[in-house]
Amino acid sequence: MRFERLRDNCVFAFVPELEPVWGAISLLSGETVHTLCTEIYGIEQIATWKRKYNFLFETYAIIAKHFNVNMLDYLLEMPLENISLDSLRKTVLAESAVDFVWRQMSLDYFCKDANKETLENAMTDDAALDEAYGWIADHCESFLAFSAFVRQSQRFISEFFSLAKDMQTLELEAALEKQASKVERMYQSVCQGAKADDLLLFSQEMMGKTFRNRGPYSDFLFLPSYLIPLKACRFFDMDGDNKRQILFLTLRQISRDREDRVKALKAIADPTRYQILTILAQEGPMRGMDIAKKVSVATSTISHHMEQMKDCGLVTEEPVKNSKYYGLSKQSAKALLDEIARDFEIE
Repeated sequence: MRFERLRDNCVFAFVPELEPVWGAISLLSGETVHTLCTEIYGIEQIATWKRKYNFLFETYAIIAKHFNVNMLDYLLEMPLENISLDSLRKTVLAESAVDFVWRQMSLDYFCKDANKETLENAMTDDAALDEAYGWIADHCESFLAFSAFVRQSQRFISEFFSLAKDMQTLELEAALEKQASKVERMYQSVCQGAKADDLLLFSQEMMGKTFRNRGPYSDFLFLPSYLIPLKACRFFDMDGDNKRQILFLTLRQISRDREDRVKALKAIADPTRYQILTILAQEGPMRGMDIAKKVSVATSTISHHMEQMKDCGLVTEEPVKNSKYYGLSKQSAKALLDEIARDFEIE
């Protein structure tokens, strides 16, 4: 582990122990962003894990479509200097089942009547479980998946970290060693950024988006990652004791070929998606339900459009407490325009 404090409120850290967590998230998400796990472990090994952790894969596939299920959120409450896969696992398991489900599903965001007392009763009482599912029935198509996540959350957590532990292999270690020069380049970039007065502005530049939640934060932590299935991912907590921002940044080279450009143009060509992008450009990050009202379509339809635009990098997604905020990735949009200009030899 590499942990360096660049100034009182700015830290750079490379934590290989967290890579299996990002790897597990990538596998559970279907490797939609990169196929590094397949390259490192092989198709047969991944197939074995899918059979071994069938409950985890099936439950995650449904629940994570609509809810911010991410164990790394617990890093906000931990001293990063001594982080390990085991310490993260123990922190997550130490939380009660009710608090874990409430936190991961943000139930009060979907329904004002949601409450922890009913959720606790739902652990053993079928009527309470039916009531709790009613809070999110419009967003989660599977009662069985919801029931499994609520009543077997400890199994879900245990299998998640067992999968991550299985992914701590010599092959992964070798793959990470090859990233040493990229880690060093990112370190130099963060060192330069740490000299700036506004670390939030620097964070936005590194992530390529404008943040909805702007702090203030007491600490800024920058962590490179190889297996993260995103360009970047931000965690923050304004209510806890550690009012820190943790920003994970990919070590992968993000490039767009001609096929990717065509895919992005097809996304923009849809009238509704074009309207959404212009609204986000003019008004900044917004919740899906607010965007749906602006363009007069169903929230479920908005989710489909957002997946299309996230997939080609035009839209960013950021969880803010109990909400998901979508924003225009102006960096990606500008890069797309520049690439088109080069293709068409426009000066």
